[in-house]
Amino acid sequence: MKNKLLISVIITAFKEEKTVGKAIKQIISQLPKNSEILVIAPDEPTLSVAKKFSEKDKRIKILKDPGKGKPTALNLGFKEAKGKILVLTDGDVIVEKNSIKFLLKHFENPKVGAVSGKVIYQIPKNSLFYEWAKLSEKVFDKMRKIQDKKNELWHPTGYLYAIRNGLVKEIPSDVLSDDALIGYMIKAKGYLIKYEPKAKVYVKFPTSISDFIKQKSRTRAGFLQIKRWFGFEGRKISSEISVGIKDLFRVYGIRKFHKMLIVSLVYLISWLRAYWLIFRRKSFEKIWERIETTK
Repeated sequence: MKNKLLISVIITAFKEEKTVGKAIKQIISQLPKNSEILVIAPDEPTLSVAKKFSEKDKRIKILKDPGKGKPTALNLGFKEAKGKILVLTDGDVIVEKNSIKFLLKHFENPKVGAVSGKVIYQIPKNSLFYEWAKLSEKVFDKMRKIQDKKNELWHPTGYLYAIRNGLVKEIPSDVLSDDALIGYMIKAKGYLIKYEPKAKVYVKFPTSISDFIKQKSRTRAGFLQIKRWFGFEGRKISSEISVGIKDLFRVYGIRKFHKMLIVSLVYLISWLRAYWLIFRRKSFEKIWERIETTK
């Protein structure tokens, strides 16, 4: 029976046997009795770790997806989840204590359809992308606070967000930025999307140039995909270049100016690759590559 429970946490994972246990532990301690965790993965190593937890706590349920990508896994979760509120997260991130409670409080307002958490990037200080990652963390926090205040927020972070069950029943299996699409779908129905900075999720930032380009181009291709499907342009290359350019100079300074140029060039390449992927109509399987340095 649908909506019998208060919360359904949907954890999607793939080849994350080393991290999914920690993700489950961090979440299960935050949940009331009338809740469930759906761990959805296609591979046996990840599922076997989750099964050990399900044997000790019946709130944890294991679902094997066909291995056709995260959108397909999410659709399975939407179909099986019984909670009034769905909390969506991944098997390779860590949700901070009390974060789910902070997300849930916003649903007391019936006009709220989704709530986004706050991303905290984890990256070594000696990484080429350290300054960029920490600046991105601040810029997105600032941007989401402004959009939240104006009731203009439309894109929750896919690493941790909550939605009302039933608002999104299915998404296309080839969508490249599922969180952006889900946010657009909920906003288009007239619901508010709120931002909760106290709901923190710790995420590994890519540390290699190839992984950076793969991840960013996939996400940007997802924005272009939404524009092609619905005519909605939420983010574009010109707006991203203009936003935070002063902060870039402040963070990097003269001494690290060369580093800023390198990272900025890599970021530009990721956008250009996104256009190329959409123009060439590359398949979902070829675009959705595993980002190894974030695991």
